[in-house]
Amino acid sequence: MQRFSRRRAGALVAAVLGLALAVPQALPASAGTVRDARAAVKPAASVLDEWSGFTRLSGGDRYETAVAIARRYEPGVAVAYVAAGTDFPDALSAAAAAALAGGPLLLTPTGALPARVRAELKRLAPAQIRVVGGPAAVGATVQADLARIAPVKRLGGADRYATGLAVVNAAFRKADHAIIATGRTFPDALAASGAAGARRAPVVLVDGTRSAVDAKVTEALARLGVTSVTIAGGPGAVSAGIQTQLERAGLHVTRYGGADRYETAALITRGFFSAGSADSAFLATGADFPDALAGAALAGKLAAPLNITLRSCAHPAIADAIDQIGAPNRFVLGGAAVVSDAAAANARCVYPVTTEPLRNWATTGWTLSTDQPLPYTDRPPIDVHSPSRPVDATGLAIYRRADTGERADHPVAYAQYGLSALVEYQRTGTTMWLDRAKRNAQRLVDIRVERDGAWWYPYRFPWSYYGRVMQTPWWSAMAQGEALSLFTRLAATTGDPKWQTAAARTFGSFSQSYSPDRPWSSLVIDRHLYLEEYAGNQPPLLVLNGQMFAAFGLYDYWRATGDPRAAQLFDGAVTTVVDRMLPLVRVQGSVSYYCVQAEYCASPLWQNQSYHVIHSWQLDTLARLTGDQGFAEWAQVLRDDWSPEQSMRRMAPDEPGLPGPPLEVPDDAEWIMP
Repeated sequence: MQRFSRRRAGALVAAVLGLALAVPQALPASAGTVRDARAAVKPAASVLDEWSGFTRLSGGDRYETAVAIARRYEPGVAVAYVAAGTDFPDALSAAAAAALAGGPLLLTPTGALPARVRAELKRLAPAQIRVVGGPAAVGATVQADLARIAPVKRLGGADRYATGLAVVNAAFRKADHAIIATGRTFPDALAASGAAGARRAPVVLVDGTRSAVDAKVTEALARLGVTSVTIAGGPGAVSAGIQTQLERAGLHVTRYGGADRYETAALITRGFFSAGSADSAFLATGADFPDALAGAALAGKLAAPLNITLRSCAHPAIADAIDQIGAPNRFVLGGAAVVSDAAAANARCVYPVTTEPLRNWATTGWTLSTDQPLPYTDRPPIDVHSPSRPVDATGLAIYRRADTGERADHPVAYAQYGLSALVEYQRTGTTMWLDRAKRNAQRLVDIRVERDGAWWYPYRFPWSYYGRVMQTPWWSAMAQGEALSLFTRLAATTGDPKWQTAAARTFGSFSQSYSPDRPWSSLVIDRHLYLEEYAGNQPPLLVLNGQMFAAFGLYDYWRATGDPRAAQLFDGAVTTVVDRMLPLVRVQGSVSYYCVQAEYCASPLWQNQSYHVIHSWQLDTLARLTGDQGFAEWAQVLRDDWSPEQSMRRMAPDEPGLPGPPLEVPDDAEWIMP
């Protein structure tokens, strides 16, 4: 796919179209200095290029996946290890040993050797086979079957720790370093396996809950000549007592332990691998062990880091570690059901944190258009002629709550009707539509609440979605952005200074940071700016269409005033769309997700055909506003994944629709492109 360069401008175009709005001095300045947080800025289309930058090693089950990994080895290996595929400790102990010997690790059920595993071992023609674990793990029948292929030696002990030491003692004659990991869980030892291979070090499993390791462990370390030890995991995984014991034994001890398994894996990668030190990198699910076990041996053989990931996205610490190494070859262990394409492409998880200061978010530096049609002019938000969009005798849009049937103030409903009526006025010249646009704008002014001079438009009824309830009052960046568009355009159309004031006061809301008890909608997460559609007492959903609708309001305001703060906010919000949101909402060959909150939003519950169509239309609009055709390419990617032409299936009436404050889209034919 062609790459498009984002144009960096020293200053954004400050031309004013229509009128110059006066920004009251009482409004707060931007909460921080906006800067480009990235050393190298990717064009909007370049994220797409990363989707093909990895190789999957997977099969129909854990045994076939191990076979797929083993096929990376040439025939004639010195040794092949075989362990049970039903549990992790024996295989994890074997991974570093297999890496040292340059041989593969294959998995088997206890009672019978799968035919495909047998066939692969015959292809590999190993000089010897080592079975890891006792007969309760790998049965005698399997051992006998293996003996028909090559000489077999069993390495086992009374428990997982004894088996692990048996593997270490058999495979390693000398090592100056060892990695200690808990044998109670798999992630830390798994993440350490690639590092162990690079260091030619054993992985020694211990019961990390104890205050000291067994004497046999320290004896093995002394026999090998180990002088330094890495502990994989924090004190909750391997106790502080064990660390003290090893230090008192004269060993230099380094501990890599993060807040969770993903941070620990990232710390191990950073600790053992410098930039450019590895040609390959491996990625496996952090939720389960089977697919990764055999891959750990291959990662160790290639002296490559093995990182773990969530199913739908890459933990930010993992993503940073992978980027730091910069390995040109990336292997993914397991199918898309356990490591999604987005996670494999290193698309970063977005966690709904509210603690980062509202400053220093990433920007791109687009030169914004001053001559392209404004948002919505090609496609009004609603059909004002539709009977499904009633108004009262004053021209005010009527919204009735789904739970009670009572009429309620719905800020997005007012803003969308007002914008659509204004488009109709500009199309026909009929003053009724202008009057209705002003009436809905006035209602927004009437219901406003203020925070330090900025105007906010509250939701005063609860909203439920998938096990959560937004309690009142709550706020919406989408409402703020569409109200900003409406006020800005009314000011340009009428010249009335009250709409100038309304626009300026609404714009001020975007620079106000998170507050637990005051209106808010702007967040910085992982150095990127989010405009939250559901701002209240629930974790931010981080909704794609709401982000872009809010950004349209900022563009409108910049276009009318030339205010550089509006351009900075718009640039930051749209940069987030490219860098963080699009790789996570896309579902290859299917309907896109509605939101990006990890991992809550990566669910079929959040796939909706109508919003999928809206996403493409919004991206086409951004292509016009920024001049970056990468947005149009993304829009086409989504259309190629799914479009109404490809499927006439509609959501059944009893399927859950997606919540407001956007219009009730599944019933809105005007939002479905014919």
